[in-house]
Amino acid sequence: MIKHGVGYASAWQGLNFHFGHPDISTVSLELTDQLRYRIGVAAADLGEGIPETLAVILSQELGGVPASQIEFIDPDTGVTPDGGATGASRQTALTGNATLKAAKKLALVLKKTASEILDSPPDEVTIKEGIFYGRGGVTASLAEIEKECRRIGLSLSVLGFFQAPLTEPLDDKGQGFGVNQFSYATYIAEVDVDTDTGEVNVTRVSAFVDAGKIVRRIGAEMQVEGGIAMGLGHTLTEEFKQRQGWPETDGFTTYLIPTIQDVPLEITSDFVGEWAPMGELGAKGLAELVLVPVAPAITNAIYNAVRVRITTLPATPERVFMALRSIEDKEQQ
Repeated sequence: MIKHGVGYASAWQGLNFHFGHPDISTVSLELTDQLRYRIGVAAADLGEGIPETLAVILSQELGGVPASQIEFIDPDTGVTPDGGATGASRQTALTGNATLKAAKKLALVLKKTASEILDSPPDEVTIKEGIFYGRGGVTASLAEIEKECRRIGLSLSVLGFFQAPLTEPLDDKGQGFGVNQFSYATYIAEVDVDTDTGEVNVTRVSAFVDAGKIVRRIGAEMQVEGGIAMGLGHTLTEEFKQRQGWPETDGFTTYLIPTIQDVPLEITSDFVGEWAPMGELGAKGLAELVLVPVAPAITNAIYNAVRVRITTLPATPERVFMALRSIEDKEQQ
């Protein structure tokens, strides 16, 4: 018999470096003589799309720069400034804020130069798709502004620096300002449980996430989907077994990672999108948080379906079936 269940779980995740560790990112930005914006930062991309996210921030601040006009220097600690570790769900917030600061600095240089050409105050100069607009609708191209900057000896290379609010080590009672920011999530999981075999099929996961301002929605959605897929394996299939210190799980035929066939057909992501008060970007971290609610949401859904609590993961068909048998045996006694 197939029984359907729905489960909920909420989580919060501390972001950025904790407990007194300084948290800093620095980004270099240059407008080249080929009219390309070159970003440099030693921040390792693990698949979450750091370059694409920074490109969105740069483009928005500089009036809609096309992706083809933005290039990245490969991360190199000897060449590019330090963006800090890609961990603690910090890159979007820390390096994103540093990129925003760099973009604002460069925009100010360009607008001040444009103000002379356009006979307009710098604060009245706007940039849109490579065109500078001044008072009365007069315009100048990016090429004209770049050429004038170089003629008068202005540097078109800037640094953006951002430091997160300082935290502090916790005292011997566990008190103190140990974490400067949190993200939050609530997941709703729907499952079908086969009471004859113990098999669990996750049919849908709905994610509701507060990670501040979402800079690049498709990237945020991919983070959620990746976290759910990873959490699905942790919850239902992945188990590392050892015997007397020797691994019995020694390959992907025994350590079962979910494939695309095992991921729910329907995953939805809803983001609060509320501006977060750290820096001017308004974004918070997302990466680790999206994994956390998966297991409790699914195991709560299993309980809702068949009234058994799975307290040891993964919830394999054998474990679920034995839990069901245990309930049946107790009822018969």
